[in-house]
Amino acid sequence: MHLTIVLPKAALHKVKSLIKFTPPWKYLNVGSYALTTFKLMTNLNKKLTTEEQRLPKHILDKALKSSGEYGWRQQDFSEVIEAARKAKLAIIGGQVQYVLPDGTCELYWLSYDPADRHINEPWLTYCDRSAKECLQKFNKLIATTNIEAEALVNFPFLLDKKENGIDISKFLVFILYFDSKETDLQ
Repeated sequence: MHLTIVLPKAALHKVKSLIKFTPPWKYLNVGSYALTTFKLMTNLNKKLTTEEQRLPKHILDKALKSSGEYGWRQQDFSEVIEAARKAKLAIIGGQVQYVLPDGTCELYWLSYDPADRHINEPWLTYCDRSAKECLQKFNKLIATTNIEAEALVNFPFLLDKKENGIDISKFLVFILYFDSKETDLQ
């Protein structure tokens, strides 16, 4: 199985040096703006993490998988955050991705990460605060950023798709990461 990972031009030089030392990837080829041919040595249908298993089935059914990460559409984001909070999961944050069948474009600089857990912050307080902060940052990102324009400037791969009549908005995914370190103690 081959996986194409598309990176913004600015990140390419950093990744070239990391790939040589990062199993389970096997470095095969680097394109001018994208790492184009990696052989993924792990199962892309990765099992759910402990955190994700705590989410309700109807939330997981809406999830989109991106190389073992889970993300959701914009219209489902608030519901996912609330479900995580109710499941006593803290939100670590996440970032924007375009997940296409032939490549993933990660806009890692467009994130919605809450502040780290405060010293002596009770777990449930942290879960509530991280959910609130993540949702506020997400809503601000949506209101103030033209995500598609940002993607097209940084990913020639996406620009080519758009110029060929593909509606890239259908591939927009919002990745989320959770923490459950103390969930069972509550």
